[in-house]
Amino acid sequence: MGTPFITFLEPSKLEGYVRGGTREAQPSNIPPSFLDAMEVREKVFVEEQKVPLENEFDVDDPRSCHWVIYASVNQVEEQEIRGDKGNIIQPRKSSTRSTPIGTIRAVPFPHEPHPVKGGKYWDGVLEGEKKDASEGGQEPPKTYVSDRPTTLHDGKEPYIKLGRLAVVPEFRGHRIAGQLVNAALAWLRNNPTYFNPNIREWGMEHIGINSERDIPSWNGLLCVHAQDQVEKFWGKYGFKTDAGMGEWEEEGIPHVGMFLRLDVNTDAAVMRQ
Repeated sequence: MGTPFITFLEPSKLEGYVRGGTREAQPSNIPPSFLDAMEVREKVFVEEQKVPLENEFDVDDPRSCHWVIYASVNQVEEQEIRGDKGNIIQPRKSSTRSTPIGTIRAVPFPHEPHPVKGGKYWDGVLEGEKKDASEGGQEPPKTYVSDRPTTLHDGKEPYIKLGRLAVVPEFRGHRIAGQLVNAALAWLRNNPTYFNPNIREWGMEHIGINSERDIPSWNGLLCVHAQDQVEKFWGKYGFKTDAGMGEWEEEGIPHVGMFLRLDVNTDAAVMRQ
């Protein structure tokens, strides 16, 4: 494996994305790097963990930042052919492709309420509740609302959620996941105002505030909804398990909430235009 490289994708509208569709079925406006991210996610979450394909793309994808890590992979296109006497009639043909091998995303606030302790969620919906008709994988949540307080979150402070961290099986054990986490943390540290809402663009009614002094802003708080099997992995980066959030299931997989306070570089703050 050559030296991996990482690409960064800003939020994209992803208009017309076909949930559960093949790469060939997607419209031409979908960024190739997002399709690469989905290629990785489908290998890990759909094929390996048996999450339904149509559930993998969600309402947060269009408004999130995505990172995709690639490696140069040599693939055999035609096998060598030898004659009866062992002489080579056709040499083996191969090509090298920059193959997506891992991905992660950062989801801006606002978020859905913290999961219910012991709750079972399917495609983002708590068991026993109905999915809102407006949720089709394209529209972000409309307003900022207070949440229930937990051990590590007061229920009000805006936070950014890291998620969909995935590395294809054949490239695990090479610290690929760590490279992705470090890339996301470094970018967030240096772009602390990127996700802060623009009052001129959204308006106070959309944000759910009464005056400009109440505009929510990010102060370095990060959250992950971690599968319990990778709780220790996230702990290596300083994330602490939020006991008050409890444990719940997403697509049948146990999860816990974890938080980290990131030191942000306010001198480098630049708001997204």
